[in-house]
Amino acid sequence: MRLKERFPTSSGCNPVKLHQPPASQQVYKSTIPSQYHGFAVEQYFASRFTYQTREAWIAQILNGDILLNGEKARPGCILHEGDRIITHAGVRQEPPADRRLKVVYQDRHIRVFNKPAPIPVHPSGRYFQNSMTEVLREMFPGEVPRPVQRLDATTTGLIVFARSRQAAGFLMKEFKGHRIQKEYLALVKGKPEKKQFTLTAPIGVVAGAQRGVGEGVLKPQAATTQVEWLASTESHSILKVIPLSGRTNQIRVHLSSQGLPILNDEVYGEGDGESYEYGLHAWKLSFQCFDRHFEFKASPPPHFHSFCEGFEKEIL
Repeated sequence: MRLKERFPTSSGCNPVKLHQPPASQQVYKSTIPSQYHGFAVEQYFASRFTYQTREAWIAQILNGDILLNGEKARPGCILHEGDRIITHAGVRQEPPADRRLKVVYQDRHIRVFNKPAPIPVHPSGRYFQNSMTEVLREMFPGEVPRPVQRLDATTTGLIVFARSRQAAGFLMKEFKGHRIQKEYLALVKGKPEKKQFTLTAPIGVVAGAQRGVGEGVLKPQAATTQVEWLASTESHSILKVIPLSGRTNQIRVHLSSQGLPILNDEVYGEGDGESYEYGLHAWKLSFQCFDRHFEFKASPPPHFHSFCEGFEKEIL
């Protein structure tokens, strides 16, 4: 379907007021998961928190900024599952975030949100207070936030949090078993060559936390993404995307490799870091939780709407 060029801009609508907390001393507390058992402390930080280099983590360890089970860590210390880590990250200014968390559904087992952007799920990189888990600690004191899936900070849409350990364990198995059905809407630059197509290029590490496909990527893993072309303007298209595997940044990497970068994607596209109108939305989610089956759909943000002409009943 061909649409007239009506690409929205922030100046044409009421801007979202993003929250930026004042600069503060940031202290992170964590427990070592089983997959990092046997790692040296610097290897653990460099592998799990890739926003800075292994050398930078070693410098923090030597500076006494990282405690292991209440004692100052030393490079080469071997970690064990359940070890307690406290990291003093210094005084930092967090990036602004959209902290409006809309509850789509809740019961005693789960809580489902239509996530805004930008906001990460967990504290990561420069984000701490401006993360979903920290906001939820404020919204629901006494309740442990247990996200059972990942969404990038820039991705909007449906995300599930478990409200108990039992529900978290059940849903994590469902996600790992690929029994969760997910559909996304992708607003991309360019036009695909086919109405429907499947992308199967293995995804690996290019540099740091960045992913890519093709020769030269490290530790490539199989990945499959189904794509359906819905509509286009002169310069942009809206696609329905179904990831059949769960690789990091999978949709963004696969679409960018086809010359269809997500709107305002700084890493895999042409984003400038100044707009919060991102082009990836977790649209539909279907899953089982204990003896109940759930199906949810979340309307995309306003900057998607002018691309939905002819699909309003289905999408909005």
